[in-house]
Amino acid sequence: MTFAYLKSPHGADPIIVEGTFPASPERVFRAFTDPEELVQWFGNKALKTAKVDLKVGGSWTFTFAEKDGERDVLQGQYEEIDPGRILVFTWRHHKETATGKGETSPASEVAIYFTEVADGTRVRLSHSMVESESTRLNICGGWDACFSDLDRILRSHDAAAAIA
Repeated sequence: MTFAYLKSPHGADPIIVEGTFPASPERVFRAFTDPEELVQWFGNKALKTAKVDLKVGGSWTFTFAEKDGERDVLQGQYEEIDPGRILVFTWRHHKETATGKGETSPASEVAIYFTEVADGTRVRLSHSMVESESTRLNICGGWDACFSDLDRILRSHDAAAAIA
């Protein structure tokens, strides 16, 4: 499988994902923090709701559509916020089965750096402290797909704005 944005070896810790997006750092930062925008590109279109309390110590929760009676929730807490420059947060995955049994992963950390470049914004994401290799393998593919969807959304928004 080929990954367009993954820069670290597949399954390595930390997971490094990088891409350049055709928008300002402030615009790309908003895509990572606005609930209405997040549901458009995060989680391979399976994200049902996103709740964001964008302040240091504030929490975020992403709930995915139920599939085969299972429910997936990602959640964490913001540790550092500098709009258009940096976003750091904890990350936990909670999975609940159809029988109601739940399991929550240990916390990991995501740090996202936004840098203005000539053709838009360079985003470097580091997802670290993921304990199991199988989870890292899944997260690698997930972030790569998210970056691809984010690029598509930002390009379509730019095209729509140019026409308007």
